[in-house]
Amino acid sequence: MRIVIVGAGVVGHSLVEQLGREQHDISLVEQSSSICEALSEKMDLLVVQGTGSSPDSLKQAGIDSADMVIAVTPNDEVNIVVCGLAEQFGVRKRIARVRNQEYSVPDTGIDVSRLGVTQVIQPERVVVDAVLQFIESPGALDAANFGHSNILLRGYKVLEDMPIASRSLQEISDMADPHPLLVVTIVRRGMAVIPTGNLVIEPNDEVFALFPMESLDSFLALVNQSRKSVKKVVVAGGSLTSVYLASALERTINNVVFVSSDYQEGIRAAEMFHNVEVMHGDCMEVDTLQEVHVEKADFFVSTGKTIENNIMSALLAKAEGAKEVISISNEPRYIKLFNSIGIDHVICPRLTTAREIMEVVRRGQIGSVIRIGEADIEVIRIVAGKRSKVVGKALQDVWKKIRVESLVGGIIRNDTMIIPHGSTVIEPGDDVIVITRSANKQVIQKLFTPK
Repeated sequence: MRIVIVGAGVVGHSLVEQLGREQHDISLVEQSSSICEALSEKMDLLVVQGTGSSPDSLKQAGIDSADMVIAVTPNDEVNIVVCGLAEQFGVRKRIARVRNQEYSVPDTGIDVSRLGVTQVIQPERVVVDAVLQFIESPGALDAANFGHSNILLRGYKVLEDMPIASRSLQEISDMADPHPLLVVTIVRRGMAVIPTGNLVIEPNDEVFALFPMESLDSFLALVNQSRKSVKKVVVAGGSLTSVYLASALERTINNVVFVSSDYQEGIRAAEMFHNVEVMHGDCMEVDTLQEVHVEKADFFVSTGKTIENNIMSALLAKAEGAKEVISISNEPRYIKLFNSIGIDHVICPRLTTAREIMEVVRRGQIGSVIRIGEADIEVIRIVAGKRSKVVGKALQDVWKKIRVESLVGGIIRNDTMIIPHGSTVIEPGDDVIVITRSANKQVIQKLFTPK
């Protein structure tokens, strides 16, 4: 696919790398001369120095022959203009990152599709979704959902008292019955493996399981957890993300506390909430954390505007007794460091935005790709093409012909998830979830692509 990317910040840079690996024809428009020079030296792609709102810059980048344009500059208006110009050049798919809710929220009366945008990506909403995935799965090492579907991937460290400890994968599947559930990866002593049914889970293993949303409670019971155990969440305000998050949480959590150091922001936020306690204070101060009884919080989420405040307030909350802390950081280089010093979960808005955009780009091809932790294993959701090699054949017959380590973890047919067996036959249009090593992704894609 021919794709023009406008903006080479963290999001744009990440997209260039990922799309380049998937053999797309990429060109880039970026205003900064130093960034253009660095990218030209590092990557084999067409880089145009200029503004995305300039038709001339877009022409130099090949907009008139592009299949898709992705506008991810820091400026909402520029991103919208890029899509409007792309529409006039005949580009079919036009994606814009838009932060201003006047453009991105349906009930404002502004229809950006009439301005040329076919898909809006709202970073704050994407971040809130990522936070909610952890809150609905207390104690998780990792949490991800397949795009906007109800298929979940959750990872937990196995403790001796968990029901799944010292059980085979087949036994675990039987324990979850009638709820479909499949363990797709195990990390044992630092080594990730794609398991078989007779493998036995050991304490200290990291187990990653795949299941539909309706199996979540059943799975959580197997790891001694429950969504109902989350009684209180403290949200440290200071951003649009914090307001969206508190609004989402009040629907399911009994005790949500919104803390803002900005008095006026707190007043405005209080007018939007129905069941949220709003407090004025600075979560960088221990007195404030004690006042909100953070020691009783199941989750503390720091969503301020600076990395320093988010990290420090999360560390203080952890020290004061919060069970789990989540911090927002726009600096992806430091995520591992922050995890190592006690932050349970670090969410990078720029990376989550890039992943959301990749979901859109891949639709109709590889629909979703979730990378498991630091392992070289990916969980891929891909549509079986009508005349592809896998259609109409039993899985055992297809899989014995390919010599790559992989596993079909699930089939989504008519909105129902099926845990497959060797005799299961894939039908045209099935959404198939495959677990494989990262290096095997292209092999898997060829199997599902029409001949």
